[in-house]
Amino acid sequence: MKKETTSPTGRILRHGKRADEVTAEAIELRARELALIDGRSAAQVTDGDRRRSRLELRGDHLPEGTLADAEGTGGISRDPAEPADNPGREVPSQDEPDEQATSERLAIEGVEEAQHDQMLAARRRDRRRSGPE
Repeated sequence: MKKETTSPTGRILRHGKRADEVTAEAIELRARELALIDGRSAAQVTDGDRRRSRLELRGDHLPEGTLADAEGTGGISRDPAEPADNPGREVPSQDEPDEQATSERLAIEGVEEAQHDQMLAARRRDRRRSGPE
């Protein structure tokens, strides 16, 4: 099994299970699911499906966490004799991952994975209903 990436930025969960690495097989399976969701058969996978699958599984399509944009501003005083606030800056920890950012990312991934699973289940249900009678 060829390993695509072990980047820490990849998905944390996939179908409710831990997603340690993105393999070529995982990308192809996800691409087939995306083809089904888009109304095509699993055999009609496009390069776009594979590209989207790779982005989803690596987590490259996720937005930046809200904490990355947060920039503190100093307090403003009405007294001109009072020096401006210098809040300093926080130095991020080098060893520990940011728990809130990880929690946010896990929540976003969970919602996206649930939506993916629901769309896939709906498409499969529709195919069974419209199948040979």
